[in-house]
Amino acid sequence: MVFFMKILMATMKLDIGGAETHIVELSKALKRRGNDVWVASAGGAYEPELKEAGVKHVYVPMSGKKPGDVFAAYKTLKNLIIRERFDVVHGHARIPCFILNLIRKSVNFRFVTTAHWVFSLRFPYKYISKWGDRSLAVSEDIKQYLIDNYGIQPGNIKITINGIDTAKFSKHTDFSDVAKEFGLEPDKRRIVYVSRMDADRSLAAHKLIEIAERLDKRIPNLELLIVGGGNDFKNMAAEADAVNNRLKKALIKYTGSRTDINKLVASGDIFVGVSRAALEAMAAEKPSIIAGNEGYIGIFDESKLGISIDTNFCCRGCEPISGDKLYNDIVTLMSMNSVELSMLGTYSKNVIEKYYSIETMADDAMKMYVSVIKNENINDVSADEFKTIGNYPPPIRNPKNYDAVISGYYGFDNSGDDSILKAIVENLRELKPDIKILALSNDPKETAELYGVNSIHRFNLPKIYGGIKHASLLISGGGSLIQDITSDKSLAYYLFIISLANRLGTKVMLYSNGIGPILNKRNYPKIRKVLDRVECITLRERSSLAELEKIGVRNQNITVTADPAFTLTPAADDAVDEILQKSGIEPSEAFACVSIRPWQNLGRGFETEVARSAKHLSEKYGMKILFMPMQCPKDVAITKRIAALSGKAARVAPENLAPAEMLGLTKRARIVIGMRLHTLIYAASAATPIIGLIYDPKVSAIMDYIGQSACLPVEALKSDELNRLTDSVMENADGIRTELKSAAQKAAGLARETAETAVKIIESEK
Repeated sequence: MVFFMKILMATMKLDIGGAETHIVELSKALKRRGNDVWVASAGGAYEPELKEAGVKHVYVPMSGKKPGDVFAAYKTLKNLIIRERFDVVHGHARIPCFILNLIRKSVNFRFVTTAHWVFSLRFPYKYISKWGDRSLAVSEDIKQYLIDNYGIQPGNIKITINGIDTAKFSKHTDFSDVAKEFGLEPDKRRIVYVSRMDADRSLAAHKLIEIAERLDKRIPNLELLIVGGGNDFKNMAAEADAVNNRLKKALIKYTGSRTDINKLVASGDIFVGVSRAALEAMAAEKPSIIAGNEGYIGIFDESKLGISIDTNFCCRGCEPISGDKLYNDIVTLMSMNSVELSMLGTYSKNVIEKYYSIETMADDAMKMYVSVIKNENINDVSADEFKTIGNYPPPIRNPKNYDAVISGYYGFDNSGDDSILKAIVENLRELKPDIKILALSNDPKETAELYGVNSIHRFNLPKIYGGIKHASLLISGGGSLIQDITSDKSLAYYLFIISLANRLGTKVMLYSNGIGPILNKRNYPKIRKVLDRVECITLRERSSLAELEKIGVRNQNITVTADPAFTLTPAADDAVDEILQKSGIEPSEAFACVSIRPWQNLGRGFETEVARSAKHLSEKYGMKILFMPMQCPKDVAITKRIAALSGKAARVAPENLAPAEMLGLTKRARIVIGMRLHTLIYAASAATPIIGLIYDPKVSAIMDYIGQSACLPVEALKSDELNRLTDSVMENADGIRTELKSAAQKAAGLARETAETAVKIIESEK
């Protein structure tokens, strides 16, 4: 099978270690499949092996944390990526991934990673760990670590394996040359330990040395072989030498860094270690004790398979290692007869052949590459798609990390504004499935989970600056953002976000905005200055156009469209049934929806008057009254107070319902009485007769937009007036439904045209 992809692996060094061996074996396997594979690193012991396999190596100083090394690595790697135009760049380890993320701020390339380990979450380490557009995780716990701590979507992560070359790691491997080199005697019973000998990896080696003299007394003809080099090598060697000096013999031998691990492993009777080294020993049919810095699993057999796979043979979360545990397990293994040891070895090799094939590891990487190239969920990719991947050209150099940054009143548990974001995202994705969106939110984690977008806090100015700078379009909206009735601070915030985009050269679109009211005329010049510079303005109703004309905005690209929420789809009937039953209403019962919000200008006795009208509806028309809080907890207290005054037919809907669920409720209601704008939009979309309670001009504007006149101001609301209005609406319900259906269809079409405008601007920036 031929693939012809051009892939760059980026890692720190190529010295001995599980992650390094993983990269080397993966690169070789991908090369065998016909891909052009490059590795960028600070070099090391595995360079010759890569060269022999036809994998190109480029020296990049990514093993140091000094600013000079990082800057040099940045320049070298950036020039390499621009020059060679790789289909995919695959990062391994924290420093290379941090550098690749910096490069992506000015160069567009497909960036994926493999998470071989869990890193510290302390400041600033959490914030320099970057995981690209897709990730492979070598164990389930690492996958969960990425989801919990970095907000990565599960569909962008795949569990992979440490693939092992079972031809290379075999009990039949000839190790005579290393036996001669290190004086390994044929009659010795040998324990082999392999690991990178760094301070955070070498604990089991020290424990092995600690119990060496006890083992020597218990096990005849014993020999310990410790393989690996690193920053703790000298300490380990000094401890080993001290033991050998006391015993006056070379009980413990050590090798430093080696690439012929297969021969050294083959020389042993049993193995001690973790991670990839343990898997390699198991492939060579060596009975193994899984022990390392992260914990202790012990003698590997069928009973330890689950915990070993779950932790990628690294012991994370297991009981800590101790000298006594290690001593007892070694003595147990060394006391077994040859048949028992052979059975353990055979079982270990069978595990490797079943779960840790190199070709499976290569398939996992290919699926990740295909998923990022074709913008699919990583776990949905099939091997059949490998054949066509050469048809997708590498991305051109382009500093745009996002197609759109969306700014609005999101992440405040307000159904209306949440429905706007949901609709905008859905409408844009219908037209451009691979669109990359960054949303500014008060609750970025929840927003990311709900809408499948990237999200940052709406006041994280450094990230907002970077996001807008590297976006094709800033979408401001929808909702009523350009108004000062809430406060001058709110208006200043949204104008600042728009003017920042203007200064950075990023195009701006006001997306189905409601404008006003602007109570302070001193705000007019600021609004004019900012809005006259944006690419285009789309408005959700004509009254907003009149407001812009009053302010004096001269932008020539202004269109009246519709609120995006008109395009939303209601929740399924069974989901709505469940909500009704939780509220104390049977699905077959008739009910009305009432949505009220607190407001400073509510008339005296407002709550009592609404309650009287609710009683009127229930008594005259035999309906339950479902009070529906749209923003929680803001609407909850007033909603519950009015419901308590409304008699035995009153019910309160569950809090924090999703927009689709609220839309489903209004669709099933016989009539809707609402203060909040999007209660009325939901009802209009569902063609349910409505009455608007006007607290803000936008309520009368939306009623006018959909051709309905049944509305009353909240300042002097009287129940007898509201009762007459409800009677009129109920009497003319069929005609009103026909009118609303027509108005909603027209509005949905205009809302989708707004999305088309946004996508055209985005595409023009490519």
